[in-house]
Amino acid sequence: MPDDSKIKSLKGGVMSDKAKTKSSENQSKREWYKHGWGLVAAILLFPYFIIWFAWAKSKWSKSVKVIVTALVAIVMLPIFIGMANTDADTQVSDESGREQTQPSQAPQEVKKEVPKTVQELMFDSVNGLITSKDAFDTGSYIKGDIPVGEYAFISFDGSGKYYSEEDSAGNIIDNENFDSFGYVYVQGVGNLQTRGVLIKVSAFEKLGVSGAKEIYEKLNDTTDYNESAMYKVGVDIAPGTYTIESYGEGYVAVTSGPVGDSEIVDNENFNGKYSVNVGIGQYLKVSRGKIL
Repeated sequence: MPDDSKIKSLKGGVMSDKAKTKSSENQSKREWYKHGWGLVAAILLFPYFIIWFAWAKSKWSKSVKVIVTALVAIVMLPIFIGMANTDADTQVSDESGREQTQPSQAPQEVKKEVPKTVQELMFDSVNGLITSKDAFDTGSYIKGDIPVGEYAFISFDGSGKYYSEEDSAGNIIDNENFDSFGYVYVQGVGNLQTRGVLIKVSAFEKLGVSGAKEIYEKLNDTTDYNESAMYKVGVDIAPGTYTIESYGEGYVAVTSGPVGDSEIVDNENFNGKYSVNVGIGQYLKVSRGKIL
């Protein structure tokens, strides 16, 4: 007969093996979220996990499942909205930063120097003559301020037309209302007033001009001027015969020299047209009219 102790030992071993096998099977059948790693994942993904668990694993009624799902959605919705706003703000901030930094990164445009006009250049040249005392700005002067000699009187936009000189007793010895430009002779005996700029005739070469007419045209941005003025024959106009046409009642005079040192050779008030002959060294004054 078999030994009873051996039989018990054999049964004990078999039972132990069956228990181990059943324990192993139970462990393999455990749900993933009952494992350690599964529990961590479930906590991290809790909103999604609870919805999944409600519909996939629980035995809750359908109405309970719907309520749970709705509650999770209500709780999570503000979080999702906040995350979306944060992303949008970050994007706007980044774009704003790029826009602010863009100008500093862009190469600076080199400003091209605009060349000066003929008018501006002439004003600069005349100002240079005023500095060197070859010309005198509009204003009042006393004896000795302006050297004796012949000057061109030039009016410009913003200036006046009047010129006068007095003797030591305060008596006016010569004066003129110029329409545009002309010539004067400064005697240097007393006070002097000029509402236009006075430029030495001897300084014309420094300006690159031949006469007062050319200076006036450049300072006033005009060309081919033939209106009222005092023209120097041989400089501003050529010698010859000219027809003057008036604006209403006009005036014309031919003189032997500039204002302050001249005699009248011919003069006339007229309405319509008037013909006059001029020679080298003479001066032709036209008022309220033009040269045809």
